[in-house]
Amino acid sequence: MKCHNKRKLYLILLICCTMALTFALIPVNIFCVNFPEWVTVLLSLFSCCGLIAYLAAFKTKAVIKIVLLPVFGLTAIVCSFAPYLIPYWNSFSFKNYNGVILNYNEVIPYEDAADDLNALMGHLKKVHPLFGDGVTADVKTAYLQALKRLETADTITVNDLRREIQTILYPMHDAHTSTYNNYPDDRFLKVFPQKNHEGYSVFSINGKCVEQIFEDAKPYVCFETEDWISIDLGSLATLDFYGYDAPFVFEWTDGDNVISEVYSEKDFVSWEEFLEIRAPYVEGGDKPTEFVYYEIDREKSLALLTLTQCDYNQTYVNCVRSMFEEIMQKDIHNVAVDLRGNGGGSSLVGNEFIKYLPVDMYYDGPYDWRWGFLNFHSDGQTANKQYKDLLFNGNVYMLTDRDSFSAAKDFAMLIQDNRLGKVIGASPANTVNGYGEIAVFHLPNTGLYVQISTKKWYRIDQTNTDSYVMPDYTCNGQNAIEKLYEILEFNSV
Repeated sequence: MKCHNKRKLYLILLICCTMALTFALIPVNIFCVNFPEWVTVLLSLFSCCGLIAYLAAFKTKAVIKIVLLPVFGLTAIVCSFAPYLIPYWNSFSFKNYNGVILNYNEVIPYEDAADDLNALMGHLKKVHPLFGDGVTADVKTAYLQALKRLETADTITVNDLRREIQTILYPMHDAHTSTYNNYPDDRFLKVFPQKNHEGYSVFSINGKCVEQIFEDAKPYVCFETEDWISIDLGSLATLDFYGYDAPFVFEWTDGDNVISEVYSEKDFVSWEEFLEIRAPYVEGGDKPTEFVYYEIDREKSLALLTLTQCDYNQTYVNCVRSMFEEIMQKDIHNVAVDLRGNGGGSSLVGNEFIKYLPVDMYYDGPYDWRWGFLNFHSDGQTANKQYKDLLFNGNVYMLTDRDSFSAAKDFAMLIQDNRLGKVIGASPANTVNGYGEIAVFHLPNTGLYVQISTKKWYRIDQTNTDSYVMPDYTCNGQNAIEKLYEILEFNSV
């Protein structure tokens, strides 16, 4: 009898431990290591079969059966479906990628290229909100055409594969879903910092003017408006991607003069060397080097918060609090947030800022968040957790330009659409009804970096039919500060 009870105890412990392990594998996959979806499905089935065998072999009280069956059943369902629903499964959104990343000019077999394309399509089908009902016809056609071009190619480099991937993603018109140049051995034109310092910009490369270069690049760039198209013309991998070979004939212009210089691949250096060459041209001066800082101008009664990237962390929280403390001490009546050149990050930077404004309830960006066949909707209504000791009742301005992207654009829209302030500058270059909240993947054979949107975002103010954040005061982004001063001067009269 004693031995019987021991077997009974050991079996139920084994079953419980197996199910607990299966459940624990979900965060393990998201934060630590990738493995196939079938692993948790198999372990769930094993646990359920073990439980059934246990209940059949041993007499068990009814109350235990009533508890065990639904608990194990629900856990098994969650563990079986989770890998097919969670958009971050087998992603590298929350863990480091330590696999191989091939260089842009390495030659790969067609089988590896096709396998990477299939992996990409698998991620798109599972994750992107556009494909909740299956891959759209235009994307499927682009995929089949890319596959055919690769199959008939004499040789395939990693850049060739990446170029074909971009043709598949291009029809989606989603600036967040794209591959990027993450090659380990990319090299950079060493004269670029000096030329920029001297006031020169690229006029043409190998006889093709910059305007034509950008025009030719469109089918290989993921964008929502053409203003967002940006090409690193000093990157050797990028030049190869767009079909430019050494020797490179660069024409430079300062607006008045055009000079021509020829470069070979030896004129391109590693990123570390490039940073050393660039350092004398960017270091020094009296500008802070933090991503967030503020300045107080008592004469204009202005606090100017500069945010170069939307990092929501303690540095940001502390900086914003220090600013509003000083605003209160010095009786400042105007606050401006400079988002020019800010490529985005976390939209929580906007929510933190609003805590200092006298509003009890506001609307954040509404969204649909795709988890496999499930769709989670939020209308964006948010209760404001105010810092009541530091509430600011003055004027709020947001400074933007075409490069105020993603979360930076969202920050400006958050203030504008909730009627909490005004936007000054140029319109950000991605739409208010677009995609975002990316999951990050690396393709299995080449290690190419791919990010894919998981959310469909909507404009906060649904009565506003503009597709973009249109400034209340429009000007060239470079002149936004001057425009701000004009407005402050006019309001003070």
